[in-house]
Amino acid sequence: MAMTTKKMDSALAKLSNHEIIQKGDRAVQSRHELSIEILDCLVEIEGRSIFLKEGYSSLFDYCTRRWHYSPPKAGRFIAAARCMKNFPDVRDLLARRKITLCGVSRIAGILTSKNSDKILQEVSGKRFVEIEKIVASLKIAPKTRESIRPIGLQEPAVGRDRSADHEDLFQPNRTLENYQIDSNLVDDQTDQLGGNSPIDSPNKKLEHRYEIRFSASEEFCRDLERAKRVCSRSWNLEAIIGRAIKDLLEKRDPERKEVRRKKRKVRKQSKSESQAQRLGKGNSPVKPAAVSGSRTADEIESTGEGAEGLPVRSRHIPAQLRDAVFNRDKGRCTYTSSLGIRCDSTAHLQIDHITPYCRGGEHSLENLRILCGKHNRLAAREMLLTKR
Repeated sequence: MAMTTKKMDSALAKLSNHEIIQKGDRAVQSRHELSIEILDCLVEIEGRSIFLKEGYSSLFDYCTRRWHYSPPKAGRFIAAARCMKNFPDVRDLLARRKITLCGVSRIAGILTSKNSDKILQEVSGKRFVEIEKIVASLKIAPKTRESIRPIGLQEPAVGRDRSADHEDLFQPNRTLENYQIDSNLVDDQTDQLGGNSPIDSPNKKLEHRYEIRFSASEEFCRDLERAKRVCSRSWNLEAIIGRAIKDLLEKRDPERKEVRRKKRKVRKQSKSESQAQRLGKGNSPVKPAAVSGSRTADEIESTGEGAEGLPVRSRHIPAQLRDAVFNRDKGRCTYTSSLGIRCDSTAHLQIDHITPYCRGGEHSLENLRILCGKHNRLAAREMLLTKR
């Protein structure tokens, strides 16, 4: 088995990027065609009750025990097969790859003889997330009971430095020369969180985790999606909602208001006592006389001028310009492939200079764009600004 894997890896390594893409596309097409064949077989197996003759209690039992499908996968295949049997146009959409098997299983529960033509036309060519929205718009949402319940302990995420991916769009820029490419960096979704494993060491630093469940309006979801784009450094729901709650408590919580009042009162009293002491000694605060023709470093920095009175280049991008770039690019990564496919990611967004700053690029709307962290580093590698 190991030898076969090595041979396969060696063969792929010799292919060009275009050949690998073509090979992958053919594999996906073959798998799609095989899925349709499986659906055809399931229609016949159920129609002839073959599963009963083979000793299985149901078609689901047949798929899970004979084919070793997981319960969710078996459910998807069975729902899609029955939908294809009842609505022959579904098979045509599948054959033309206008819908996936998962998409068919999603619409299976809402198709009727009256609405099938309209719905199939509407979902044709749509992505699964778009099909979910269409299905949700055609059925009554069940009542969701709001709940907060403990689900166990979890070790805090530590270890790899993810600062490169988690840069905030509105935080100071990092220089392209300082980017470090981590070959072991993986997506957050692939992290191993321990599942339902028992606590193997009582000395481990663990934190309590809770599951929060509630339903939300469409307006809430739009605002939440906007918040994820604006705060792309903290793009997970816990961080976004947590920040909003802290801001709310900071403004509305009576206890925090009282703490601030006490601090202001102490500062005011301290300032009054200090002024009274100076006046009692007959001293009045006098600013040191400015030396003609000389300025302090702080004064020079505040004016943005050098020692000779000339403007100093700064990596700082004004907030107003950052906002203009964000609004123009609609809060999404603008990286576009040679085939015209745009990334459109809304996570880990960063401001990027089209003509790099280190090569004289200016802070202008025409020279700035939004890229996600990964495409920002890819663009830097392609321009030979970082090591591969």
